[in-house]
Amino acid sequence: MIGSLLRSWWCRGAVIVLVVVLVGGWLVLRGDSRVRHEPLSGEWSSDGIPGTVTEQAWEWSDEEAVGFPTLSPLPSGVLVRLEDGVVALDGASGEERWSYRVEGTRVWTDVSASGERVHVLFPDEPQDRSENGAASEGSEGVAGRRVVLDGATGEVIGEHEEMLLDDVSELGVFDVDAATDAGLLSLPPEPRLDALLRSDVDGEELWLTEDLFSCGDSKVERTERPVVFPETVVVRAVCGSGETELTALNLDDGSVLWSMTGADEEFLVSDGGLRRIGGLLAVDEAGSVYEPEGGTRYAETVVIDPVSGEVVGEGVEERGDRFLVRTLETGYLLSGRTDEERVYNYELRGFDGETVAATGEYAVSTQAVSAYLLPLEESLLKLEPGRGTGDLLTVAPWAGETEPEQVALPRRLDTSLASQDREVTMDLLGEDRFLAVPGSVVMVERPEEDRGGVTVLGFR
Repeated sequence: MIGSLLRSWWCRGAVIVLVVVLVGGWLVLRGDSRVRHEPLSGEWSSDGIPGTVTEQAWEWSDEEAVGFPTLSPLPSGVLVRLEDGVVALDGASGEERWSYRVEGTRVWTDVSASGERVHVLFPDEPQDRSENGAASEGSEGVAGRRVVLDGATGEVIGEHEEMLLDDVSELGVFDVDAATDAGLLSLPPEPRLDALLRSDVDGEELWLTEDLFSCGDSKVERTERPVVFPETVVVRAVCGSGETELTALNLDDGSVLWSMTGADEEFLVSDGGLRRIGGLLAVDEAGSVYEPEGGTRYAETVVIDPVSGEVVGEGVEERGDRFLVRTLETGYLLSGRTDEERVYNYELRGFDGETVAATGEYAVSTQAVSAYLLPLEESLLKLEPGRGTGDLLTVAPWAGETEPEQVALPRRLDTSLASQDREVTMDLLGEDRFLAVPGSVVMVERPEEDRGGVTVLGFR
């Protein structure tokens, strides 16, 4: 949705020269003792995405950290996005590789689609993170900076002046640039929207594409943050007429790869949305459907290739007692009831509707059938919180020839995670807090007891 929480304040071609000193093993920006930049330490593991897991392999904790962080994949591990900065962990070992933290102030972070670029934004003057931070209308904000880091080495690629509004905890649309592998992407709020890409090293303009949307005789009424892929970006807008339009741009030169409108495609509706699923684009048609355990979920049935604009998936037939629980890069994940109460089995179908894998006769006992699911190449992972016998990570082999194995979690999880409403569960422990990265499956722990700090668990 349109945001006005951050406002770009770029001086074209301008870049702040970094002057650093070494203090106790930390790189500190001279004149700003709040910044603690720990450079690359050790070598990254070369492990790929795991096909399955058998045990908890590592645990990373920061007892001083606050809040509930999110996670983003890096080329060889995972980035922990905290309220005061970022920490890069090796996926296989959980060891810290590099970090960038800012003491005593709010911090906003963004990561490119490949994880090769990590952006940290923060104000020049300290601001209390405990404040609500709502900016008054017409506020000019405060002076701040955007630091661009190499996702593998943690090296500072560029630092840029940026005017920040009071709250940098959420993303805006027009007022903050999006991180891409090619540079910094912004959407100047012209009547039909432009797209502008600048170098993340020195701020130089790389390309400008004007009038992304036609909108007939009307203007763009609203848009959302662009969905960024390594080589392309897709922007969605709703015109004043109510019609929805999509435009995809080549990140190399800003050329339009394809576009489509709601007049041509019925699945483009004004109250829908978009989501990146790996290398594909999922379209939310804003349709809520019944789930057998209660609550509702949003139906994402149409899947588009973001480079060609080809529709590669148009939904799946929910035969018999089968129903859709997740749209994936590899197809559609469905579930079905068994004769036992709250026991389900799962099936993965390709975009052609053919069954690719299934859990078979050995089903999964669960209280929330569509939440905390993570399909891997060899198995389906299902987190089951709030059970009387303890919290478990169920590992159900796709072959279905053996019973699912269970990995015990070190501590009981917050009982609110047992909610049966998918919108609630995705907010509590969604795809940015329970995911597969090179070397392991990682999860932000949300324990029942108030332990303080932040903990990330790694499974292999």
